[in-house]
Amino acid sequence: MPSANMEMELQKMQTIDPRGDLKLRVGTKKKKVEDTKEDIKEVGNEDCKEVDTDNETRCFLVCSRALSRVSPVFDRMIHGPFAEGKPDDGKDWVVELPEDKPSAMELFLNISHGYLQKTPTKLSMHALYDLTALTHFYDSTPMLAPWVRPWINALHDPTSGPDDAVPKMIWISWELGHRQMFEATVRRITMEGPGSMFAEGSMLQQLQMPSDVIERICEARDETVDALLDVFRTLTNLLTVVDERPRWCRHATYMGPHRCESMILGSITFCLTRAGLWPIPDDAGDVEHSILGLYETLSNLVIHDIGQPIRGEGDHAGCNPRDFLMDQMKEVLTKMPTPLRESDRDQLEAQAKRLHMPEAPSHTETSNQLWKSEELP
Repeated sequence: MPSANMEMELQKMQTIDPRGDLKLRVGTKKKKVEDTKEDIKEVGNEDCKEVDTDNETRCFLVCSRALSRVSPVFDRMIHGPFAEGKPDDGKDWVVELPEDKPSAMELFLNISHGYLQKTPTKLSMHALYDLTALTHFYDSTPMLAPWVRPWINALHDPTSGPDDAVPKMIWISWELGHRQMFEATVRRITMEGPGSMFAEGSMLQQLQMPSDVIERICEARDETVDALLDVFRTLTNLLTVVDERPRWCRHATYMGPHRCESMILGSITFCLTRAGLWPIPDDAGDVEHSILGLYETLSNLVIHDIGQPIRGEGDHAGCNPRDFLMDQMKEVLTKMPTPLRESDRDQLEAQAKRLHMPEAPSHTETSNQLWKSEELP
């Protein structure tokens, strides 16, 4: 016996197919008002109409055969030996889809039922993410082929958005088989993603990618951050050696003064403290800087030396470690592991063929170069 709420929802039925034989009851999870406001703030005023508030369960009258044609998952669900199958007692055929987002499902249903005029030529990044997550689950992404190029070209640069904005681009570009956008976004996240983007529970960590590329991105980021910080750990150790070991100062004498090393160490300690990097973190997860941000911060440290304290004595300007540090950090970035593998490219090409996509456009054609990564200073 349907509940009063369900009967009310069924009365508000949105008809996708007037001759439909199946009713889909989509979404039951309530979304907090605060979360909805944040979504609207994220996508901007021009995209507010595309924000999926999903505050209410929505019901759709659809054609079961249309769904079966575009989705093998729906085909098995509604025509297989499952609870979602058509009832034999003549009652309404109602299928519950509590985990799906109603707005994304509405677009899915319009496309699957051939209502091309109801399919927008532009989607916000968040709406496109929700749609591709849905089509992936129902194994029906190829039906999006006619709109992939205009949707991608219309996307706005997500840099100014929250930490979940850019990671969603990894999913979108992977699911739509757009190799160039995928590679550029992976590089962008690896090099420019702040520490919070990699934290447990973040959008990046929640992505259910068929490939283990997310793990490789995180590993590359952690290894590189650790390696950059190791350059300074090594130097501070060299600056604090006892007299029995070789010292950093080029003019050092056995049991002689440590003024040279003390000046350099003090400068480094002061600058790292102001940058929030002293004591030098042992765990890359404790560093909020991106790789590029960390490189820039460390490159701009002002390191003082004692110069030539007494005329006629050695000039300690040559002891200043700046050139040494820059060479070491550049070597770290040169040897930085790449998160991408040839198998990723093969899977992307296979997905592009599923969507009957032509060769990917040149980088300059892709969303007005939105995915161009910043070059090293």
